[in-house]
Amino acid sequence: MLLRLTVIVCGILLGLLVTAILVASHHSNMLAGLRHLVADPWGIVTLLDLGVGLLFVAVWLALVEPNPWRATAWIVALLLLGNVVTLAFLLSRTCRARRLRDLFLSSHPNNWP
Repeated sequence: MLLRLTVIVCGILLGLLVTAILVASHHSNMLAGLRHLVADPWGIVTLLDLGVGLLFVAVWLALVEPNPWRATAWIVALLLLGNVVTLAFLLSRTCRARRLRDLFLSSHPNNWP
């Protein structure tokens, strides 16, 4: 039940994020938006917050993904595309998980010290 709810929530959030990206892309160029963002101190804070969050997700992903090549591909995609990849990874992991704990923790004991 909880895994199904996780799939639904991640799917909705992924759809909202992709829709927002598409709408913003039609409104203005991404580089123009980035220039406006870095011109404001709160924009810098927002980018720093995003970077810290993506770094945390990258470390977690490296710990729970058993295949190092697949983990590397996910992390590169994460750094290029942001939280769209976080949601896609969660969706793919949820579809393979049997328990909620499998979603967030490594199922391979040799991944943990």
